[in-house]
Amino acid sequence: MRTRFAPSPTGSLHVGNARVALYNWLLARKEGGEFLLRIEDTDLERSSKAFEREILRDLEWFLGWRGEVVRQSERLDIYRRYASELLAEGKAYRCYCTPEELEAMRQRQLSEGRPPRYDRRCLKLSEGERRHLEAEGRRPSLRFMVPDGAEVSFRDLIFGPQTFRAEDLGDFIILRSDGLPTYNFACVIDDHLMGISHVLRGEDHLSNTPRQLLLYEALGWQPPEFGHLPLLLGPDGKPLSKRHGPSSLGELREMGIMAVALANYLAAIGGAVKEEVLEWEGMVEGFSLAGISRRQAVFDLKRLYWFNRAHLKRARAAELKKALQDMGWEQEVRDEVIEQMKEEVSSLLDLQKLLPIFSSEGIFLSPEAEKAIEGAEGVLRLALEELSRGKDGWLDRVLKEARVGKGRVFKALRAALTGETKGPELKKVVALLDAVTIRRRIEDALRRRGWPYSFTTP
Repeated sequence: MRTRFAPSPTGSLHVGNARVALYNWLLARKEGGEFLLRIEDTDLERSSKAFEREILRDLEWFLGWRGEVVRQSERLDIYRRYASELLAEGKAYRCYCTPEELEAMRQRQLSEGRPPRYDRRCLKLSEGERRHLEAEGRRPSLRFMVPDGAEVSFRDLIFGPQTFRAEDLGDFIILRSDGLPTYNFACVIDDHLMGISHVLRGEDHLSNTPRQLLLYEALGWQPPEFGHLPLLLGPDGKPLSKRHGPSSLGELREMGIMAVALANYLAAIGGAVKEEVLEWEGMVEGFSLAGISRRQAVFDLKRLYWFNRAHLKRARAAELKKALQDMGWEQEVRDEVIEQMKEEVSSLLDLQKLLPIFSSEGIFLSPEAEKAIEGAEGVLRLALEELSRGKDGWLDRVLKEARVGKGRVFKALRAALTGETKGPELKKVVALLDAVTIRRRIEDALRRRGWPYSFTTP
């Protein structure tokens, strides 16, 4: 078995395409096959090397993929050779129609109540007529001649039996007038030469499949098996787009989403695996084409964060350290800090934001923390006095001796020790900080307010 993922480098890789890549990767892994990458960059105006590099970086992060890349822009001679063969065999013909003529043809057919199809006006041009048109500066494209009365049927791996009438397709272009191949033609040539056995892609490509199957037949090649995945929707039931929030892999990575969590979520919402927390091995083992739903799935960030939180809790400290380093965290962090704080957060970004609390450096107080310290001089001085008696049982002693409520004590100490009024469980913070750091931060908080401090309560 051999599968592939074939993105166009015209934009960032979003979760819809990522799911296509994932399902192809999982299928190949489960069947002991190969997963290949093809960059479909024949749209020379819109394609960008910067986007290609971004796609490769995203795939390395998401699937750990590092391999050779097939680029369509480097294979143009191959497409032209096969197009010439179809032309020589009478299975394709030159078309000299301009965009304006084609649009006029389309409008006329629509006004007559007919579906717009190319009327084959260039099929029977004489050699003299072709020379005349070329003398006018017209450069021909090549059209594939769809066999009259043909019917194309195949069994989709997801949607089951499919049948298309050739008369609904019309003769379609395989090579543009600038010599560049169209999507359907290049796709067929590449999938065959790359030995692709199974193609999983979005359902928006379903209408391309009959055209591709006709090309396979004309070229005398065995087609791969096709499966089309329902498209992803936003929470409002409309096609997923930027207005639904972050959806590119780069954005999700910067938000602290783990690759395994994203994969787990994308596999689960489509029915490819059971909706449970799975590591990579579990996803490969549980992957099932038969389980993939025909219903369009909803991409919900809240549910993604649920999976992310679950995977954070399961991850080892060393794994999370590596992920944090990949996000730009350079300072050393103790394993016990990671193990305790991963229980408190839903993303790597949240975890990263907590780490400065546990460094030996000073902290910055937020405006809310500054306000929480106002009027808490007595609590903070008491905390220093009790700390002089030792850290063990310190927080309980402060709570017992304080002349204010528990909530006020916790709020003041949290503000002094973490610089925030909300965050991880205070007892965990205290347990992970040494006495010297605790003392310094409380003293700093008092100093910020201009309060003298001593070890004697008023």
